[in-house]
Amino acid sequence: MIELGETPEVEISKYPVISDIKEMLEYDCKDAAEALPMMSKALSLFEDDYVSKEMVQKFIVEEQKHFSWVRQHLSLIEEIGMENYLIEQLGE
Repeated sequence: MIELGETPEVEISKYPVISDIKEMLEYDCKDAAEALPMMSKALSLFEDDYVSKEMVQKFIVEEQKHFSWVRQHLSLIEEIGMENYLIEQLGE
């Protein structure tokens, strides 16, 4: 990014103390929902840097898969309840 004339902004935010799985999944879901649009916007910075652009695109695809997985598991918790969800996860 520096070579392209951009200055990276480094911001360290506090990660909350999470005490249960549903809370962790909700936090991940919220975090991914906020990050995906920013990552997509960042692609425009790499128009002339094909290697970096491809790397960011692959990262976005993986983050989208993770976001879908998290939403699917939150939905499963809502459908079958936390206890049944945990039992199901132990079986995998």
